[in-house]
Order: sequence, then C-alpha cells, then structure tokens
Amino acid sequence: MGSLSDAGCALPAGRHASQQADGRRRNLNRKLLLPLLGQPDPNTPKDVHLVGRYAVGITWGDEHGSIYPFERLRRDCPCGACASLDTLTQTMAWPTDIKRIPEGLRVTWADGHTSLYPYPDLRALCRCAGCTGGH
Repeated sequence: MGSLSDAGCALPAGRHASQQADGRRRNLNRKLLLPLLGQPDPNTPKDVHLVGRYAVGITWGDEHGSIYPFERLRRDCPCGACASLDTLTQTMAWPTDIKRIPEGLRVTWADGHTSLYPYPDLRALCRCAGCTGGH
C-alpha cells in the first residue's frame, strides 16, 4: 500500500511504503487510495435498469449489482414522511419516471411524490447477502 507524499515528491514503493522517513506509519483511508489506483468509485452507478416489473437494478462502479424493489425504495425515501406510512397504495409504490442525475437517482411516483436518493445512500441501502453479511 502506498502513502501520500508531499507535493512534488514521488510516491514511495515497496514493503515499507506506508512509513514516513522517521519510521512512523501513516494511517490512510482506503477511499483516498481509490483515485490514486485509478479504480472506479464504488458509489457511482455504471448502469441503472429495470429488473422485471417491480424493481430497479443498479450496477455500481465496482461491478456490484443491487436490486431495489419499488415498494422498499419508496419506504426508504429520504424525505422521512414515506417511512412513516402504515400502508402503501399501488400508486404510491409505482414509479412513473426514474432518472439518473449527478446528485443521485430521482424517482417520481404515480401519486406525484418525488424522491431523490443520493448514490452513496442508495448503495448503503443494498440488502444483498454480500452487503448484509449473508442475513
């Protein structure tokens, strides 16, 4: 693992690359290393598509696939009011428009409500076995 160097200096390489000149180790956040390694941002979708008739699927930058059933997506709406609904009617859980925008995924529901799901938050909502620890 490399370390961040001062401006103008090359990144050190090798087994002791994460140590400073005085021998102290630098702790680096793995997310900081993604741009340095040229890896895609795992919170950026590569593809958004329908999965059957009742869900939207997202393939993320790291090739992870997530499936979000419409009803669950509506209950996870960031506005807060949707989560407190006791029941969802069919129009409340049916999207009329799904758009990728720079801020996130914007869903317009059949009842006129619009939800905006920021991509990092949407990624955190993934309930696949890999993301939930197999539960």
